Amino acid sequence: MDENSTISVSGAYRAMFEFVYAYWKRGGEQDEVGSMLGDIQFGKAGPTETADPAQWSDWLAAVEKVTK
Repeated sequence: MDENSTISVSGAYRAMFEFVYAYWKRGGEQDEVGSMLGDIQFGKAGPTETADPAQWSDWLAAVEKVTK
């Protein structure tokens, strides 16, 4: 997926839903939301590097799922 691709606002919302839903399915609990937010914050390298690098690829997979 091209990092410069654009999607609609509703598409972005659906992608975030898929992202959070996939996190929950892997065993995420409500009290882990703060931890998840820490994992998904952007690192020093900018908007293609998250604190937990696996989270960026999970996000791209969610966007791809919604935009297909």
